[in-house]
Amino acid sequence: MSTRLKNLVVTLAVTAILLSSIHANVKITFSNGTDRKIDVFTQKEPYSGKGPNMSSDAFAPQEEVVLYANVTYRDYPMQGKDVAFEVRDPMSRSVVMQTAVTNENGVASVSFRIPGPNGYPLEAIFGVWNVIATVSIADVTVNDTLSFLVGWIIELIKVETVDANNVSRTSFMRDEHMCFKLTVKNIANTSKIATLIFNVFDNLSVSLGQVILLQEIKPGVTVLFIEDLLIPKWASLGVGVVYANAYTALPALGGVPWCPQVFTTFSIVEKIVPAPPIHDVVVIEVVPFLGAVPFPAFLYIGEILTIYVVVENKGNQIESFNVTTFYENTTESNVVGTIAVNRLQPSEEKLLVFNWDTRNVTEGNYTLSASAPLPNDITPADNTFINGVIWVRPWVYPPVWKIPTWLLVLLFLLVLLIGILLLLVLICALLRRRRRKKKDEMVIPLIPPAISPFRRRKKCRVCGEEFPEVYTFCPYCFTFHGKDYE
Repeated sequence: MSTRLKNLVVTLAVTAILLSSIHANVKITFSNGTDRKIDVFTQKEPYSGKGPNMSSDAFAPQEEVVLYANVTYRDYPMQGKDVAFEVRDPMSRSVVMQTAVTNENGVASVSFRIPGPNGYPLEAIFGVWNVIATVSIADVTVNDTLSFLVGWIIELIKVETVDANNVSRTSFMRDEHMCFKLTVKNIANTSKIATLIFNVFDNLSVSLGQVILLQEIKPGVTVLFIEDLLIPKWASLGVGVVYANAYTALPALGGVPWCPQVFTTFSIVEKIVPAPPIHDVVVIEVVPFLGAVPFPAFLYIGEILTIYVVVENKGNQIESFNVTTFYENTTESNVVGTIAVNRLQPSEEKLLVFNWDTRNVTEGNYTLSASAPLPNDITPADNTFINGVIWVRPWVYPPVWKIPTWLLVLLFLLVLLIGILLLLVLICALLRRRRRKKKDEMVIPLIPPAISPFRRRKKCRVCGEEFPEVYTFCPYCFTFHGKDYE
């Protein structure tokens, strides 16, 4: 073997030993301990995501995201630590990997910008983004995760044309007022101020006017009723269009759109021909709840099942009707209850609540359904909704715990031993009592009559009474007897 080859082998061996030693001395963990901590968050106060594995407030496309990582050891900032940041888009693709060094406050930061939808896949922009930040503190790797939603902060869902009673309409006459119903969504955790502008054009694209509204949009979905715009007498007949936009402020004041605009069409007619009356009631949903559990597979006899029924008036007439829920099996149909619905407006939904008491229900499979019959309904098939099958069964007591045989044998031997010990104790107590009783009954033997001088007696010759002969006088009559020892 040549000298160069020997040196190469030695070098590789030493490198392997050093790498194995380093690997053995470095501890990697993915849970933040009590002493070593890292907290990754964004600039979106007050919902920046501070805390372990939290979520930040939402970001919009093309908005800059600033990531901060606060590194501490026993709650004291760690300066000069290299922190790794990785960002993954909603498709779980790694799009950002950067490293930053913590400052004197123990904070490292990086920034990047959310891509815009211009040619970029929408599914890779809109959705939940995930961030992980890792750092090594005294040979222990700790991390923290962060998530945030990307989308239009204020998004216009749809705009509809309605009349002054907020009833949907698509045809209007000249010199008539039209109103708008706007559905808007705020994905942020705080309320936002939006300048809403409605532009209306006729069939020739001539502007019929604008409606401008400064509106606070709360988090979640909001439905707004906006009134009103007068269609001029000179408007062209035909199909018109309404554009709805949401701006941060008026464009003249530097405002920019919150999101893309939405639009809807309507008709400007010479005379509105009243639509024929349409009666159409629909049972949309039947949802059983057992406590907080929806769609239970079974329930026990005696429990109460809550049944939620949703009905909707899809016609153009105000309707009043009854809604009845049933539980049925192959042999019988029974009524859970009936609720009257009065003056349900067109396009209006109503939630009804029924309670099914199963105390007198026999065991079996039952089909839940709801029916809302209506005379002259154009689609009577959708007046009934069948939910599915639910099993009503008797109460089953929990199984008794089976005692192992060895434990039974051990308990028997233990009881037998205790019984024997108690019997021995009882016998010893009886013997001891008997011995003590015999001892107490023992009598000291009397002096024989030949020895005892007090056993000899004599009789008085005067009164006839007997008394010990040691007396010289009779104790009864005091007659002197002298020393008579006979």
